[in-house]
Amino acid sequence: MLQKLRFNDDVVLVTGAAGGIGRATAEALAELGATTVLVGRTQAKLDEVKAALDKTGAKSEAFAADVSKEADVARLRDFVKQRWGRAKAVVNNAGDNFISPIADLSTQKWHELIAVDLDSIFYMCRAFIPLLLETKNPSILNVASTFAHIGNPHMPVYCAAKGGVVSLTRQLAVDYGEKGLRVNSLCPGPTLSPRVKGYFDSGKADPKPILQKVMLRRFAQCQEIGDVAAFLVSDAASYVHGASIVVDGGQTIN
Repeated sequence: MLQKLRFNDDVVLVTGAAGGIGRATAEALAELGATTVLVGRTQAKLDEVKAALDKTGAKSEAFAADVSKEADVARLRDFVKQRWGRAKAVVNNAGDNFISPIADLSTQKWHELIAVDLDSIFYMCRAFIPLLLETKNPSILNVASTFAHIGNPHMPVYCAAKGGVVSLTRQLAVDYGEKGLRVNSLCPGPTLSPRVKGYFDSGKADPKPILQKVMLRRFAQCQEIGDVAAFLVSDAASYVHGASIVVDGGQTIN
């Protein structure tokens, strides 16, 4: 099994790789021998991640792109196609959220979040499926949320978008399984990412009621989610297909 976890320099793209779960996923993939393409909106932050990976001897490339924009995804696809001609896996992790009851939610904010959390996955899958099919045992992992399965107060657009991610993943699994392309979604529970920590520090959210719903009574660390993500796009998960993998410390069973 350990050999099946190795990527042997195969190319894996990670969006939202500048921090949080995305960075943790990139670090796990690098440890397993992947050539990781770090994708995010801010070049300087990506360069920091790349520098950290370089110190470990890992292979990586930093590519600044806003994956909620179709043209940026096309640039990214052209870069990967020209450089390698194929890709082993894509981890669609880029996303955002904010807290607002629907009565106070502007149309602009609705579309902004849908673009980042759902449209980006459409653009990335459409662009990269041809390159993925050029390699052996390719995989797509779309990062959703437990809020794709359960509700959460005052987060209507985020919950709707993540539900869409799970449904889109399921449909792509139906369409491409016979071609050998595995497609899964990953649904993290409460994770102490920099963004979530910012909510707590600013008083926008209270961690206590959240932890009361988690059976392990703690938040996940980003690396705990990243490790699962790396496993799911590796050959060690070769029969996991069309699944929505919940990693939540027991949040959704309560």
